Amino acid sequence: MNPRLKLWLAGSLGAVAALVVGYSIANEHLFIGMLLTAVIFWGLMEWISGPWPSAWILAGVLFGYIVGNRGFAQFMVSSDLPVLPAEGALAVILPLLLIRHAHQLTNLVQRDWLNLTLLLWVLLGVCRIPLDAQSYGLMALRDFAMVYYAAFFFIAQALAHHQPSALLLRRTLTASFLVLLVVAAIDKLAPNVLLGLTVRGIPLIYFKGDLLAALLAAGFFWFWTRWESSDRPGWHLPAVASLLLLGTTASPRAALVATGIVTGIWLAARRWRIALLQLAVVVIGLGITGIVVATGYRSLNDTTAFATYESVISVFDLAGTGTYTSQHESGDPGGNNRFRIVWWQAVADETLAEAPVFGLGFGHDLAARFLSDYGLLGAEDFTARSPHSMVMSVFGRMGLVGLVLWLGVTAAMGALTYRRFREGGPDALGLLSIAWVFWVSAAFGIVLEGPMGAVVFWTVLGLASGESSAAPEAAPADLHPGASADEVAASP
Repeated sequence: MNPRLKLWLAGSLGAVAALVVGYSIANEHLFIGMLLTAVIFWGLMEWISGPWPSAWILAGVLFGYIVGNRGFAQFMVSSDLPVLPAEGALAVILPLLLIRHAHQLTNLVQRDWLNLTLLLWVLLGVCRIPLDAQSYGLMALRDFAMVYYAAFFFIAQALAHHQPSALLLRRTLTASFLVLLVVAAIDKLAPNVLLGLTVRGIPLIYFKGDLLAALLAAGFFWFWTRWESSDRPGWHLPAVASLLLLGTTASPRAALVATGIVTGIWLAARRWRIALLQLAVVVIGLGITGIVVATGYRSLNDTTAFATYESVISVFDLAGTGTYTSQHESGDPGGNNRFRIVWWQAVADETLAEAPVFGLGFGHDLAARFLSDYGLLGAEDFTARSPHSMVMSVFGRMGLVGLVLWLGVTAAMGALTYRRFREGGPDALGLLSIAWVFWVSAAFGIVLEGPMGAVVFWTVLGLASGESSAAPEAAPADLHPGASADEVAASP
């Protein structure tokens, strides 16, 4: 094409686009302008070398859910397009990623047990959602989210093969967990400050207690692996801060259990130093508590250390008969135990009686029998639909077949973790540690059934799986698990 003609056409199209965008903005309709901006940004990112546009979008969503949590989950770019962040990201990334892989003749799915079992689990959900949607409508699609969020696993796994994109996502995790420390501290000391940051009346940052605890626990392990990969003692500070803040959250029990189990994985791999750091954090916490009590600022029962202690011992109080005297905001842990056990039993009995093979379906009210058994019939303020356990949600909605496949995904995660600990790559160990924190937390709470936890979980698991299969060129610090700084410096 003649260069002058090309320039004329480009200028004409730009002028028309500017008029359309200007008119829409003048009438307070931002969608067209934002769409055009996104297209231009996408084209620039494709033109220059570096992370793919898909990685930038995923990085933005990842940062939003870690830092903004429940507040960001309700954010909509425009009132003209009522799409939530996770669903919007999937709608944009998946088609373009499929086009890219079709053009390059590559697959989004790898040939390993983790991909196979997860794909079968997703296909089971996809096969039954049309029937459930006919019976339950939009409520079925809402419950089906726990399945379609797994698409972030395949997206992140594909991006892990592109080193600039994988590096962007890992750096996003680091930045997100660092900013989270600041935001969590502000939320604890002056929560009204964060609630004032609103868009169209919705706060951008608003934390759900159990998810904040899981994020802080995940951040601890990520910061720990940053120290392992760099040998810089400065990473100890945010790691310590993560654990100290974890003890101040309103619902820390599931995250504390997750921290203990993931630490056990590290100890089983003979990585002892992580336990020493945690012991130092406990000593620091006890020291601060001693000063607070000795000065009369607070009574022992009113300290977060005592609340954390009761949260830990309540984990073993399965019957919920213990006496707890903490005046902290975490409530009655014994009552929470009874709440969960009665609900889990109700879901198990109903599923085994009515639909043991393929479950009760998406949209089915898993709380109805529980409300009767627990004496809460008529409680108008009870709106929860999940039995506070991903395992029981999968069993209730997808039956024994779905549960077996979900446990297969878990076993494949375990096998991947075993391989990565033997190889010693710090990035993959950090990613898998985050994934296990969320998996264990989800076994006792609503973590993977909403985007706040699910997007983070599936993204880090996909990155860990992609790193394993891509077998990128190892950095000197990854040569073996115990590589010292001197050995790293001497490596070619």
